[in-house]
Amino acid sequence: MTNQYGPMATAYFAFKSMIFFPSEAEALQGLITYLESNNPQSPLLVEANKFIDDASELEFDFNRMCIGPYKLLVAPYEGIYRSGNHVINTDETVEVADFYQQIGLVIDDKFNEPADFIGNELEFLYCVHALASEQRQANNLDAANELDAIADEFVNKHLGVWINPFCEGIKQHAQHDFWREFAVELQLFITKQLHE
Repeated sequence: MTNQYGPMATAYFAFKSMIFFPSEAEALQGLITYLESNNPQSPLLVEANKFIDDASELEFDFNRMCIGPYKLLVAPYEGIYRSGNHVINTDETVEVADFYQQIGLVIDDKFNEPADFIGNELEFLYCVHALASEQRQANNLDAANELDAIADEFVNKHLGVWINPFCEGIKQHAQHDFWREFAVELQLFITKQLHE
């Protein structure tokens, strides 16, 4: 991972990579590189370095909390928090998918997670910020500003609405300090972007 798209895209890439690939060395190294550049005092950096040789325990812990096969300890879906029901594929899921379509993204039918899965929402924000950076580099400032507005609206209407209960759940149920610190770092990063 490079910083070619700027700090916002880099941050989203690091966070979403750990959600999608928690045991892959490349994802962990991307998070470490991001933290070294942007928050070298982070306790998450200390925890991440403990797993550099083998991150398989991180995947086991994340799956135990957020994937299953048993009862979800921490639901990784926006619709569950916003609808008040313990079901997926809610109206909120459709609203999220509509946002993705604004920039031409569609969830692949072969992918088993709905649009409002935490990893998908982080991926979307990575893509929006990367596209905005490309538009800025091409001196298309109106297009870049429009993409920034889409990202802001998405954080305020979607991810920012449910990031706190999601991260609090991770802090409560994680067996490894890594995930507790990851939740602290992610929660802080997203809440900094919320607008009153």
